[in-house]
Amino acid sequence: MSETKIFGNIKAVYFDYDNTLVEFDSVSQKALIEVAKDMFDYITENYPKLKVSLEELTSTLFSVSKSLDEEGVFDRKEWWLKTLERFEVKPSNEELYSWTQLYWSIAGKNESYTDAIDAIEYLKAKGYKVGLITNSDGEGGDKKARISRFPLISKFDVIIIGGEGNISPKPNPQPFLLACEKLGLKISECVMVGDDPVKDCLAAKKAGMKAILVDRAQKVKHAELYADYVISSLSTLSEIF
Repeated sequence: MSETKIFGNIKAVYFDYDNTLVEFDSVSQKALIEVAKDMFDYITENYPKLKVSLEELTSTLFSVSKSLDEEGVFDRKEWWLKTLERFEVKPSNEELYSWTQLYWSIAGKNESYTDAIDAIEYLKAKGYKVGLITNSDGEGGDKKARISRFPLISKFDVIIIGGEGNISPKPNPQPFLLACEKLGLKISECVMVGDDPVKDCLAAKKAGMKAILVDRAQKVKHAELYADYVISSLSTLSEIF
């Protein structure tokens, strides 16, 4: 079946935000490295008998963050707590908040992908509804402020932030269903476009949506198992719709 037939009845295209419309991984990694350095200083000062290297702490932080993010745990404070639990370190709430502020001061600066701007302008010109389905940044973050800086944010017909306002975060089906409800569309008339094979694509398909995986680095193994279609650039959307 060609992509034209697969998406022939689509009336709305929903996008994830981080790593789909804007660069996030690279700045998040830089932020985690800085948080790890600050954590290491905290441990050195408050737990002088604890033998842990900066390399081990950084590696653990990256591993825990990746695992929790995949589960839809967006509150960075939980990332810090789970990491330090591995070393039996119990930081104060002040330290947790400080690390979260440090993290977002770096990770909150996101450059828009050029193909994202072009794709949204193309879809709107073709008469499609366009929406955003993303997860909260959690306590100490401000997703609304971050997405407000996206150049074409005014073009979106609906914005859903999972984890805020009693809306469950992705991969729960609720944000996908709510997005369709707000536009008065059937779930089968909507497609989700995102970079996360589980939280974006598989979750959307379980909700009844079509899904397109954006695998920019072509690193997702068996990508076709998660989505109805796989692309490496949003520019390909103009060939589908």
